[in-house]
Amino acid sequence: MQKPVATALGVAAVLAALGTGIWAWLAQQPPAEVRTLEAIVRRLAQGNDLGAQPLSFMVASGTTAAQLAQQRGLCKPDDCEFFAHLNPYQRYANGWDELMRQSYALGDIEGWSASSGTVVIPRAAFRAYGPRLGYLACTVAHEMAHVRRYHVFEQSYHLNHNLRGLTEELKQRASLKRSREMELQADADAATMLARAGYPSRVCEQGLALMARSTGDGSRTQPDSTHPGYEERLAALQAHYNSLDKQPPKPQLNTSGSFHYDRADNLLMFTPVQGR
Repeated sequence: MQKPVATALGVAAVLAALGTGIWAWLAQQPPAEVRTLEAIVRRLAQGNDLGAQPLSFMVASGTTAAQLAQQRGLCKPDDCEFFAHLNPYQRYANGWDELMRQSYALGDIEGWSASSGTVVIPRAAFRAYGPRLGYLACTVAHEMAHVRRYHVFEQSYHLNHNLRGLTEELKQRASLKRSREMELQADADAATMLARAGYPSRVCEQGLALMARSTGDGSRTQPDSTHPGYEERLAALQAHYNSLDKQPPKPQLNTSGSFHYDRADNLLMFTPVQGR
């Protein structure tokens, strides 16, 4: 009479242990957005030489979090960048959880990069792009292009050497003009990278159109613009795709490397294999 009960208790114990093990395993897995980033970088590494510099990718809270923090008086105006880089997967005990929730719900498509090799994509961008991973890949490749071309250094060199001797007003305008040129350059590089990796034709052109409508930005290029206006940027990308249609880019050597996600630092690190 006792054996069925004992057997049932044993099965329940085994299932409980399995459940605990599964939850522990899931807790160690990278977040869904990080896994998406890894899949994109793996694909971009096919047919593209990504260089020897290690690259890092971070999912962050985004500029909407910085704007919300400023509205709440948590930082001084123009000094809120800290909040844009908060870890959206971390729980905060000081009321910032609601700030994270709102930034995810209200944020939009954006991305940026650091000269050190870190590409930052806010978590809200994944929500805004939804299943259109090719468009997301264009944003990732665009930021990788900035890193590969050392655009932060190039801009600093241009400002401090090529523009030396100009008035501050002329220097500022020339520096912004060069910044816009670099954005168009990164757009073209991204389109070429995706073409080499086998993404559909003109995917970055379509992604740019979606981004403009999602963010509500149909502005024109102005002398004080850091980025080209929508029409200029779209026209330049269309012209680049026209050239790719006439002469498709030749694939480069694949980039082999290893991935590691550090949960504490919230960084997905890609280290190319040396001497490939």
